[in-house]
Amino acid sequence: MAHNGGAAVQDEPLKTAEIVFLPGVTLYVDHESWDYHITASPNHPPTHLRRILSAAEDRGLALLDQDACTPDLLADDSVRLYLQSAA
Repeated sequence: MAHNGGAAVQDEPLKTAEIVFLPGVTLYVDHESWDYHITASPNHPPTHLRRILSAAEDRGLALLDQDACTPDLLADDSVRLYLQSAA
């Protein structure tokens, strides 16, 4: 999205992404950019990760095989896991 002094250009279409989160774990879904990932903080509750994985499955998404795409370790020690369409 282009920025013009903090305001979007008038003719630029709005972009949407869905964010589903629980403390320590976030699911990010952007169909327009084909960007699907989960970010988990170091001390996240395992039950929260299971619930976010279930939310991803409900949206037709599945974890990428770690051989195809390794998780990223972020600067804050969170881990980013990438997803793909399960269809």
